[in-house]
Amino acid sequence: MKVIYCKIGQAPKILEIDGTLESMQSLVGGYIETYPYEYEPMVFVMNEEGKLQGLQPHRIIASGRDIICGDFFVAAFGKNGDGEDDIVGLTEEQESIVLATIGAGRLC
Repeated sequence: MKVIYCKIGQAPKILEIDGTLESMQSLVGGYIETYPYEYEPMVFVMNEEGKLQGLQPHRIIASGRDIICGDFFVAAFGKNGDGEDDIVGLTEEQESIVLATIGAGRLC
């Protein structure tokens, strides 16, 4: 599945991951948490404990009411192969939207 990966200090990039929980946790460095992206149906996927672990602030979300600390990625939210709601890969159109908008709110 394709995602847009945002590592602190680097430009966002398109990555292909296998979509397992382990691959998602590896990218964010811990348990995952999601938050709706500005353009749905997409989500930020971040480290659930990033703030508690003191990770570097990275992006403002929720109209300035919250912040992502640490690395994160953006994925789509939709139906998986079993027809269940899940985190899924981005379409080419979604990739373009994210790459054009991800800079808003970035702190580093």
